[in-house]
Amino acid sequence: MQKLIIIGGGVMGLSIARQLSNAPYNISIIDRTTPRMNASYAAGGMLGAQNEFFEATPLYRLAMQSRALMPHVAQQLQRDTGIDIEFQCHGLIKIATEVTHIENIKKQFSFLKQDDHHIQWFHPKDLHRLFPHLNPKTTAAFKIQDDGQIHANLYTQALTKAVISQKNTQLYSHTEVTHIEKHRDGYTVHTSQGAMMADLLVIAAGAWSGKLLSDIHISLPTRPVKGDVKLVETQSPILKTTLFNANGCYIVPKRHNRYLIGATSEWDNWSTDNDASNLKWLDDKSQEMLPQLRNHRIIKTWTGIRPITHQEVPIMGPINPSLFVATGHYRNGILLSPIVGQLMAKAIQGDVQALDTLQPFTPNVQQN
Repeated sequence: MQKLIIIGGGVMGLSIARQLSNAPYNISIIDRTTPRMNASYAAGGMLGAQNEFFEATPLYRLAMQSRALMPHVAQQLQRDTGIDIEFQCHGLIKIATEVTHIENIKKQFSFLKQDDHHIQWFHPKDLHRLFPHLNPKTTAAFKIQDDGQIHANLYTQALTKAVISQKNTQLYSHTEVTHIEKHRDGYTVHTSQGAMMADLLVIAAGAWSGKLLSDIHISLPTRPVKGDVKLVETQSPILKTTLFNANGCYIVPKRHNRYLIGATSEWDNWSTDNDASNLKWLDDKSQEMLPQLRNHRIIKTWTGIRPITHQEVPIMGPINPSLFVATGHYRNGILLSPIVGQLMAKAIQGDVQALDTLQPFTPNVQQN
């Protein structure tokens, strides 16, 4: 039985391993499990398949497929692990509260309306009813009915519990990868717990993926984007629909009158500490949309490091027949994880159709 190592125990690495539960591999997942750093920890849990896109790209099509998979994934995980990942679908309102963003909002609506006749544009009367404090002349918004959300932390916990129950899988948590060596017949992964051998290697280590690949003289630039996030609680419910502002601030309603507010984006910042000015920006922009949030109790604040590529398109697929990578999903890691898990697992097993689907995202690497 071939030995397969997955470096990275976030939602990508876990989803790939889950789809390989019945495959003929001895799977090891190596994860350093560092709080406040991995993207899965910081995620808002939005399933914004339409929210982020302005044209019918291959990534858009994957996002739509993956969103459709998530209700079934949620049911499966609850059945297998007993963990409710809190899937819900109350839609998402995309809003612009700055004049400079209104034209983009209109273009996005025109694109999405071509395939989704349920999408709803808010006319001035609608805007005034929903956001009476905002000036309808400098505001634009539409509602995507089918963009939902899950609880990202519970999702990660459920995937972890499911994967460690697999007979062919072992998770090495709190384990740091220090160096990778390539041999003619495989790889040696040196870790803080000792060396491990692999016939096949999957790099799903988020913003750290590029650094790991540089050990074996492969240049695949990935960049960190630090995000500050906060969770607040109000005395009474305000809304159920997610709000996503074109300026990057979003409000994701959770259970028990809690609201997840995110997220700042600082490129090339590896810091894990919350920044006071970033948290103030979150307060200012979220309360501009929902003044009711001014009276809130802070549950917690945190940060996460999200991976991005120079082209802002994920990198997924084979580098060579024994080396695979899945990274650069930026704000769409939670959303894309079901479909990426399926496609990567099939690609690892040589499935031609999966390899063809991943072709637009296949790594274009340079050998140093």
